[in-house]
Amino acid sequence: MSEDIETPEPLAPTPLWTLEELCEKLRTSPRTVHGWRRAGTAPKAYKVGKHLMFDEADIRAWLEARQTTGTTADLAARDDETGW
Repeated sequence: MSEDIETPEPLAPTPLWTLEELCEKLRTSPRTVHGWRRAGTAPKAYKVGKHLMFDEADIRAWLEARQTTGTTADLAARDDETGW
């Protein structure tokens, strides 16, 4: 009795970004990214040899977690004394 078992399709790999590519896209410096890594706030990175590589999916998730919902108008409407 042979059962037909569906084989799932392999996951489509997301591109890996180098540190330089990450910095270019985020308009920041490697020094800033290293500071984020020391603080534990950088996107997840993989060490490949002596290079840091960042998975695009991890970067997108990291950015979404830091997305702000307020607008400039919302900020301008806040009470100057309390900041709310």
